[in-house]
Amino acid sequence: MHAVVLRYIDQVARLGSIRRAASALHVASSAVNRQILKLEAEIGTPLFERIGNGVRPTPAGEYVIRHARETLARWQNVRGEIATLSGDIHGEIRIVSIPAPIVRILPTAIAATSKKHPHITYRIIDATPQEHGEEMRARRPDIAVLFIDRRYRGYDVIARVRLKLGAIMRPDHPLAARKELTLTECAAHPVIMLSDPWILNATAETEFTHSGAQFKAVALTNSLAMTKEMMRSGLGIGFFTPTGFINELKARELVHVPLAERDFSSSEIGVLVHRERHTDRAVRALATQLVEEFENLERDVRSWSAAT
Repeated sequence: MHAVVLRYIDQVARLGSIRRAASALHVASSAVNRQILKLEAEIGTPLFERIGNGVRPTPAGEYVIRHARETLARWQNVRGEIATLSGDIHGEIRIVSIPAPIVRILPTAIAATSKKHPHITYRIIDATPQEHGEEMRARRPDIAVLFIDRRYRGYDVIARVRLKLGAIMRPDHPLAARKELTLTECAAHPVIMLSDPWILNATAETEFTHSGAQFKAVALTNSLAMTKEMMRSGLGIGFFTPTGFINELKARELVHVPLAERDFSSSEIGVLVHRERHTDRAVRALATQLVEEFENLERDVRSWSAAT
């Protein structure tokens, strides 16, 4: 019963509504409401404030929500460890990632891990900046592949690669032969922008915001794959690290010209593992594979850089 109440609290907090939480949990709204009222009576204080058609956590509720999420994560790990007594590794791994690793690094790492441990399942979150931030603040992911940010407490960085943000374009673009470019120079040409600027680290995002460059966005999309195809078609310039484009850069289908602004020289993408889940065998298996993929990525970037 305790686990059921914790799941109810987690979903209500996540969705901001008892009705929506009940729908997601496939139970009656009255059942969710009854369990929350019962727990509030037991604790002696409200956990949620009723507002309009939804709810929001009270200060006491924030403590209970944090306890609920940490307890549910530990329970998931316990279930996985019990399953391993049969000799195989079981369990679900929750992952958040920025777009480029989802395209290039994660599929390879998961395929290799699944070949060795077919009973592991993966929940991969590619969402909005707000949702990613909430995931990390709540410490729900087991593993994250993100720009390294010291605000992500409770996670250890087990692999990292330093990459320079640049303008990516076709080799026949007028700016393609340059050694570096400013944002103002790029703004004189059509650009293709991802609608979510969170693919950049916080410092780089600030530089974009305050550069004063007035970009002529020929297209705005939340799809990295679509952005890549439009750049290959010559529709405009995109702004990325080389991470998701190594194959195209090596084949000279696209070129990457570093940006001259000082704050674009220090982007680091890392593999972050929840500090309390290092010992989980499923998490450890994927983390080990991701470290290997990051080493491969670093070699590929060095090889590409040396050839340009």
